Amino acid sequence: MAKKKKLTKAERKEARLRKGKQWLLTYTGSPKKMNKHYRERFHVDAVTAAKDLQELGVNYTQEQLDQIKRAEEQRLRQRRMEREAKERERLAELYEDCDGRFAFIAGYTDGGALYGVMWEEVGIDPGLPFEEKVKLYHMQMLG
Repeated sequence: MAKKKKLTKAERKEARLRKGKQWLLTYTGSPKKMNKHYRERFHVDAVTAAKDLQELGVNYTQEQLDQIKRAEEQRLRQRRMEREAKERERLAELYEDCDGRFAFIAGYTDGGALYGVMWEEVGIDPGLPFEEKVKLYHMQMLG
């Protein structure tokens, strides 16, 4: 069986608009939720959904378009923050044996003080952000 040719961006949009026209004729939801339902049905972001719906004849005020754009920017910002937090958490778990002062924590003294290899000793500036120090240290260990 032959492999399917991937559609270009323009071809995908054309197909989406063609199917969107049919979808719009059978749409029974509330006009307020139309953008959301279109997004879910065609797997596009809110701004793309609004542009598509406008091409299909749905009227939006400039205020509505601005609000959709702000909401989409906020959603993307939130997703980025969640992704970064998840990455920090992953790095923290991966490098439980290091902290802000030590590149490698070998252990603890009887009094509870840390000892090990400090960032300066492995040639990494201790003033860098923790994630950056860990990445540099990891690259040193691999290379």
